[in-house]
Amino acid sequence: MDNIFQKLTEDNFSDLAGLTVDASIPVPEHIVNEIIESALRGNKNIKDCRVSISGQNKVSVNLKSPLWLWPINLKLKLEKSVDIIGSPMIRASLENHALLGQLGSLLKALPNGINIHGNQVVVDVRSLLETSEQRNMLDFVKSIEIRTEQAKLIFDVKIKIEE
Repeated sequence: MDNIFQKLTEDNFSDLAGLTVDASIPVPEHIVNEIIESALRGNKNIKDCRVSISGQNKVSVNLKSPLWLWPINLKLKLEKSVDIIGSPMIRASLENHALLGQLGSLLKALPNGINIHGNQVVVDVRSLLETSEQRNMLDFVKSIEIRTEQAKLIFDVKIKIEE
């Protein structure tokens, strides 16, 4: 099976031309936190980061950093649509501590791919992926919408392999 999948990826899935997929992908909060933990591994500016997901696209982020004495609780509102032009960008409005967020961005405390501009937090999805195969698969994504439920992110994704 690995050989077949490797051949498909090497040929850029051309054997599956015409494939379309509409998927709803629920991602539990604990998996979101595991992904964040993995992305932060080796980052000396953030000791701990825990995300709590609520309904109505609200997310709370608890950060601990050696650059700041106290834990920081950021409140975010995720935008529903993901910008997929180029690299997919997840955007959120920072609803509190905008000054601290900007300071963290200036001090390069945030991991690569996560930036704060004004009260906007922008996550470059492609930069968080580890392998070129994972990054190449993003080329087939035509749209992504985000919604939340208690303790769950839900991605509504449309994928198409052109003929």
